[in-house]
Amino acid sequence: MINNLLAVLCLTAALTTAMATPVYFCNNGPGIDLVTNGCISGEASGYPGGGDGIYSNTGGGDPESAVEAAILGATGFAVDITLFGKSDDNPALFTFTPDPLSGAQSGIWSVIDGTPIDYITIKAANSFALYQVGGASSGIFDTLEILNEGGQQPDVSHISFWTGGLPNDPPNDPAPEPATWMMAIGGLLGVGLLRRFRRTVRSAP
Repeated sequence: MINNLLAVLCLTAALTTAMATPVYFCNNGPGIDLVTNGCISGEASGYPGGGDGIYSNTGGGDPESAVEAAILGATGFAVDITLFGKSDDNPALFTFTPDPLSGAQSGIWSVIDGTPIDYITIKAANSFALYQVGGASSGIFDTLEILNEGGQQPDVSHISFWTGGLPNDPPNDPAPEPATWMMAIGGLLGVGLLRRFRRTVRSAP
């Protein structure tokens, strides 16, 4: 009994310290720290303006296109992510505490084969919370700050796990402007004329 109570207290402390309250909304960025704060995309009468316009009722509520749009809105970086699996569609890939997730609002997730995960989305009611977990194969989840239509914290519907997602930063060496090209061409022509002139001078009697 005491051991169970200690385990619950430890889990509560871990959830409180390791996962801060998400920022409303994902499109309030760029500049949202998805590791520390996360962000929410959703629709509910209790949200400012009723929602953010990113959340989609298709694809289970957190389809790839909506999650990529949420990451772009939060960070300013376009990403290409791949769905590794969902807690409801691919249960053999994961373990959860509590298990099953039905009725849970917080807990621990783990990828059985150790695959590193870059992002997770926690779907609850008509919303998802988005976090960057940085290549972890286990972590914690909660539905804090997600609202249902009654203005209450909902239970988890499912959790989606995403890999990839390196920011598509602008290239370090952008294509030169036309003026730069003209200067380079002019320089090459000048070097060519100079060599020809020197060759002519040397061959003169």
